[in-house]
Amino acid sequence: MRRTHRRAGILLASLALSALPLVHSASRAEAAGPAHCAPGAFPVLRPGAPEGAPQGQLVALQPDIGPVSGGTQVTLNGTGLTPYTRVLFGFLGPDGCFTGREASDVVVLSDTALVAIAPQWPAAGAVSVVAATPCGRLTNPLTFTYVD
Repeated sequence: MRRTHRRAGILLASLALSALPLVHSASRAEAAGPAHCAPGAFPVLRPGAPEGAPQGQLVALQPDIGPVSGGTQVTLNGTGLTPYTRVLFGFLGPDGCFTGREASDVVVLSDTALVAIAPQWPAAGAVSVVAATPCGRLTNPLTFTYVD
């Protein structure tokens, strides 16, 4: 009898917790980091930063060209990719802020490969593509070229 009450209590507690509203539903790109970055920029730690877990490294991006309208499915190959890896398109500034856009529909296939959908971009030209950990640690950049 006592075991049944305990299970019921655990069930009720878990139901109560699941009914709580989300406090903040920011994207992963807005989640952490210093506040010195301009709106829309992602605060990051540069490749090779000594603190924290080692970041991965990118070795290939296929295809490396796509339309400014976005929607190109790209495959990134490298090391240290996790289910929490973000893919960012844009530019790393000298202030340590990455200005750009986050890829959508990132699917990590393994710790060495992922696929993502390139975001829309305002103009034709080359941008950097990096993979980032949830803590903001970046891989080395690869180049993706947007065309009209």
